[in-house]
Amino acid sequence: MRPVAVFLVSLSSLAAFAQLGALFGQKPASDPQAQQAQAAKAQEAERKRQAEEEQRAAAEAAEREKQEQALLAELERLRGELKAGPADKPQQAIEFAGKVKEASASRLSEGGKVDPQVLAREGAGYLDAAMQKEPSLALLAALADLPRGTEVDAAFVRACPKLRPKLPNDAVVSFIGDCLERAGGDASRLKWPNVQRDLTAYKKFKDEELRRAREEEARRAKEEAELAAQQARGEGYVAASVFAAGRCNFGNCAKDGWTIDTQAGQIRVRCNFGNCLKDGWVADFPDGKSARTACSFGDCFKDGWRTDLPDGSTANTRCNFSNCPKDGWTTEIPGLGTASTRCNFNDCLKDGWTTDLPTGGQVRCRCNFQECLTNGASCE
Repeated sequence: MRPVAVFLVSLSSLAAFAQLGALFGQKPASDPQAQQAQAAKAQEAERKRQAEEEQRAAAEAAEREKQEQALLAELERLRGELKAGPADKPQQAIEFAGKVKEASASRLSEGGKVDPQVLAREGAGYLDAAMQKEPSLALLAALADLPRGTEVDAAFVRACPKLRPKLPNDAVVSFIGDCLERAGGDASRLKWPNVQRDLTAYKKFKDEELRRAREEEARRAKEEAELAAQQARGEGYVAASVFAAGRCNFGNCAKDGWTIDTQAGQIRVRCNFGNCLKDGWVADFPDGKSARTACSFGDCFKDGWRTDLPDGSTANTRCNFSNCPKDGWTTEIPGLGTASTRCNFNDCLKDGWTTDLPTGGQVRCRCNFQECLTNGASCE
């Protein structure tokens, strides 16, 4: 449809909409009165939304206040029962400790309605009294859940000698660790028969745990070092073993090789027998090591090349569709994986190339002055 026809259709559509609006008692949106009515409707909807939000917030606050008052009432009820004799009411002492934990995590503590430390000391006193008469792991667990403090830790340490005989063998080490930690690391505060034997077993366990942690740390460090070496090897290959990936020596990469500047120093590449594209090249690294590249079947740009790396491994490159300068190449790098190179605008020797590394990185090379064979390439 031509523009004029589209414009006419648009006008006729607007007229039809206006007629429909009039038919149903509505005015076009461009009518100022209609716009004012729409704005008033939107404002009313927003006021309604805000009112509903305030109502919901008020309901939530009222429910929270109700729950907090119920929690305070429950604390008071349990307190009344325990004051008559906490030693004979271990279950109430445990329940009180649970309510203390709940109150300490609620907004009661934020609003200053309760002091978590005061409640914790009170709860520790009830649990301690019950523990003196009939020690149990349930009482110790309730002590462990109370907010930490001097009195709570002291009650925990006093409970340790009473509970040690009740423990299964597989729970001793963690129990000793908890008791020692609550004692501030002071082993002299732990007193029960054969405590030294328990402490020796705990120390042996911790030493073994430390040994395993150090071995794991060493293993990770070794893996990271190996990965770094693999990445360096891969980057070294990309830098030194891809044709003309630097400044051409004497303006002729194919005959005289090229030079690459790196943070470690210069990588110098020389052509074998003065013909890199047929006979391959040698890349001399700053550390004195070398990578040797040979053209497959005497034609690097058609059949690819093989590079013997300094560590004894070999990287093999094949030209895509037997045409490296146009279609790029694929390289299998030992220990890393596959690096894929594509020519920019299907002309590597003029527009450069982009290599996707197996490690997830990317190397972009562009031909200097659009002449890779004479001016080399700049890679980053």
